[in-house]
Amino acid sequence: MKQDGKMVVWPAALDSTKSRSQGRRLAKPQAIQAPRVDELENAAKKLSYDPQPSPHSALPSHWWEKTGHILVSRRDKARSKVLKDLAAEIRKIRGSKQ
Repeated sequence: MKQDGKMVVWPAALDSTKSRSQGRRLAKPQAIQAPRVDELENAAKKLSYDPQPSPHSALPSHWWEKTGHILVSRRDKARSKVLKDLAAEIRKIRGSKQ
């Protein structure tokens, strides 16, 4: 269900192992490998995007993969900017854990 000022972010949109036809929305150098919904949620919280997770949903074109998604506030930003911000934040989080 579409909501004003909100956008749906699927893990496939940030996944460097996926092709564009499989749902990737970022260029490969900007994308990250196999993001999870909990990582998306943590990154969105750190960026103050007010995430609302839905962990058991599936991307319509890949209905058999229950990857989940998050609903985030856009704050007048383009979809690509929000996705780039989330990917960069997940990269930082993963780097700090090593």
